[in-house]
Amino acid sequence: MEKATIEHFKNLFLEILSEEEIFEGKLLPVTLEGDEVDIVSVEKENQMDFRLRARNAIYLKKVRKSLQKIEDGSFGECEDCSAEISHNRLLARPTADLCIHCKEVEEKEENQMVHRNRNSVKNGRVLPIEHLDRTYRADETGTSNFQVSHMDYQDIVS
Repeated sequence: MEKATIEHFKNLFLEILSEEEIFEGKLLPVTLEGDEVDIVSVEKENQMDFRLRARNAIYLKKVRKSLQKIEDGSFGECEDCSAEISHNRLLARPTADLCIHCKEVEEKEENQMVHRNRNSVKNGRVLPIEHLDRTYRADETGTSNFQVSHMDYQDIVS
């Protein structure tokens, strides 16, 4: 990839990060005052703000990763097949870390998994109990706590 192109993306990423620092400084604390409708409205706004902040945090992490790749000299290189990511793809999604072919394969696999999971639920297929590692203990209050260990879903349904 040409140095001018890499410099363009580096400046773009640095600009995104600097704008985010300005944005973070402008956020004001929200107080819950007013009647029930006002409080519910403010809580809804807080929930939306939280979701947007979470998404933004993920995006900023990708921006920092892309900056690191520029420093490493691996920016614009597909993480799966090591092919060069097309310039048009990088213009559309500057933080792309997969070429269009590898991204299509990844999305196709994800889509197949979603459909497989939906079909299992739709057909009434229930996960067998013997695949779950269950432990039982009673705490001091007499309430019961079940702990289910994390298992790979594919191991359970296959």
